[in-house]
Amino acid sequence: MNKVNAIIIGAGRSGTTSLFAYLEQHPEVACSITKEVHYFSITDLYKRGEVYLHSLFESTDKKIIATADTYLLMDTDAPERIRLYNPDMKIIIMLREPVARAYSNYNYSVNFGHEKKGIGILETIALEKERLQHLNIVDKNNLCHFYGSLYHQHISFWGKYFPPEQIIILQLAELKNNPESLYRTFCKRLNIDFHPFDKSAIGFNAASGAKSKWLQQLLLNRDNPVRKAISFVLRPFRNLVIKSGLIDKIYAVNKKPVSIKELSAEEHAEAMLYFKDDMMKLSQDFNIHF
Repeated sequence: MNKVNAIIIGAGRSGTTSLFAYLEQHPEVACSITKEVHYFSITDLYKRGEVYLHSLFESTDKKIIATADTYLLMDTDAPERIRLYNPDMKIIIMLREPVARAYSNYNYSVNFGHEKKGIGILETIALEKERLQHLNIVDKNNLCHFYGSLYHQHISFWGKYFPPEQIIILQLAELKNNPESLYRTFCKRLNIDFHPFDKSAIGFNAASGAKSKWLQQLLLNRDNPVRKAISFVLRPFRNLVIKSGLIDKIYAVNKKPVSIKELSAEEHAEAMLYFKDDMMKLSQDFNIHF
């Protein structure tokens, strides 16, 4: 197959699922058989080589071959890996107002058992320095809520490896308020025709939590011995399992709706201070405002 030439790298909790759903509808685009392909972010998957990556796609000669991995935006190893694989890769970034994204990430992590429930959102700021030093990229994604929203820092790092014309930056607010305009811009940047989209198929993830946090950790924690045993047994049938949608169905069954308490004005103001310098640079260097 031709090489993957477009990848959504994040930010998580910012509408990437909806963006990927649009790509799946587009006649000029071939997507991976599952939305998130963690080949470039998880070292033991990367070591399996391109044969593994390409096994997650149907053979195709379509103009755009796309996947997503929302771990990547904050990943400092991935840009070089992707450049070595395909220096012409289009890097797609979806941004959400940084405090809202950080708080959404925090609530997701609490509700799915990654973050301890007794730790408040602002308390996690003090924990991030140690977490960034010692955690793998999966746990950083789940536990470094504020760091994940330092958009200027992350985009600037990716800019060392890919030129501006290959980095496509979109915003969740425009996707919600004017999706056709956003998708037209998106298609133009990918050099494909705009394709009308099924609005009913492109929704936004509602706040949810895990009915069983044990099951959630079993599904996500690659170091879990039970998961390792199941993965070993199922490895010869991996693609069949992915294509069947079984894993997504288990996730769906294990989800429950939750209510999210809004940040207080004081909490929001303190969170904004964390992002003040990064947002100023984001405005100056990339003309991105929230």
